[in-house]
Amino acid sequence: MRPEATLLDLQNLALSLALGLLVGLERHRAGKELGMRTFAFTALAGTLAASADPPYRLPFMLAVLGFTALLVLINSWQNLRAQESVEITTSVALLLTALNGILVGRGQIFTPVAATILMLLLLAWKEELVGWTELISRDELHAAIYLGVITFVILPVLPREPVDPWGLFDLRRVWLMVVLISAIGFANYVLLRVYGARGVSYTGFLGGLVNSTATVAEMAIKVGESPALEPFAFRGVMLAKAAMFVRNGLILGLFAPTALPYGLLPVGLMLAVALALAWRARVAAGEGVPAVRLSSPFSLRAALEFGMVFLVLNVVATLGQRHLGSAGFYVVSFLGGLVSSASSAATAANLAAQGRIDPVQAAYGTVLASLASAVILVPIVHQGARGTALGRRILHTIVGMVVAGGVGLALNPLFLQSSGLGR
Repeated sequence: MRPEATLLDLQNLALSLALGLLVGLERHRAGKELGMRTFAFTALAGTLAASADPPYRLPFMLAVLGFTALLVLINSWQNLRAQESVEITTSVALLLTALNGILVGRGQIFTPVAATILMLLLLAWKEELVGWTELISRDELHAAIYLGVITFVILPVLPREPVDPWGLFDLRRVWLMVVLISAIGFANYVLLRVYGARGVSYTGFLGGLVNSTATVAEMAIKVGESPALEPFAFRGVMLAKAAMFVRNGLILGLFAPTALPYGLLPVGLMLAVALALAWRARVAAGEGVPAVRLSSPFSLRAALEFGMVFLVLNVVATLGQRHLGSAGFYVVSFLGGLVSSASSAATAANLAAQGRIDPVQAAYGTVLASLASAVILVPIVHQGARGTALGRRILHTIVGMVVAGGVGLALNPLFLQSSGLGR
């Protein structure tokens, strides 16, 4: 061994010993038979084997792994003889510790350290992980699997260029939008499951991030069944619409950052109206707060429907822009917002990112889609909350939002000029 390598070898031994001791400490505190010294010795053995000269390195590493496997078998056999459970998790952790020691001996630092930390997290959070699995329903598990399929199986194999000579059908970009928005919806659905019981404020805002129309429809139905819940529901509706404005702004900012300044004032004014009304309508939390039960925001059918809506809107908006100019795109944006404001906002941002429309057009298209998403709530609430005053209150507030959006659009040129954001 070269003298200049002595210090490096000492550092590797110290790191390997520390990693083995950490895992062994956690196993010892968990009351397992294999503890600190066993894990430390296993890590050191792997590091020594990997540090040997090339003729002996591979045999030594195989010997360490083989001896570790033999130790696991002996420990499991003893547990079976004592009619105790086989410590499979501890056995796997010991094998991983041997592999980490080998990696340290090969001069790697990040991989074995990161693997050890992740292993410690999984070992220490056993109760939390088991408790979490009991809260997950079969449908939610399927939704997570489907999300993984569309993200890691379908997306990588899609072509990177449009499949048609006119450049209308960019399947990879469309599917990427499906993946991103589905992931955002799924994450917010989890938040809704965790915090929804804290009151209608969390329910309305988090539900609005997932699906504001579904959230409002559910609240309207609750009010129709129990008119006493109207104050709670009205505040929840306002927070749901505020969340919708925030979500559409985030979509525009993520996919077309240059377009975001052009929509700040109109969307900001509508958001301010929604938040102000929600603040005025605040009521003390208590029993009887309507709980919104949303189904899982992701399923294979939902993903395909979103992708189809987004693709159709993208093609129609592109053709409308080519043949009808800005007016055609704005009409498509408003009509699309009646169906899905998230799809319309994503379509506008996508076209702006590709250079097919100007950033200001993308921003105004998102504003119109947001307005349409607010307008569609009027018939939904009237249908669900018949015989109550909620429908009239929603009508008045939606008119206020539309007026605020119109004022924002009218004053937008002056706002951009004075602020310098539109440069």
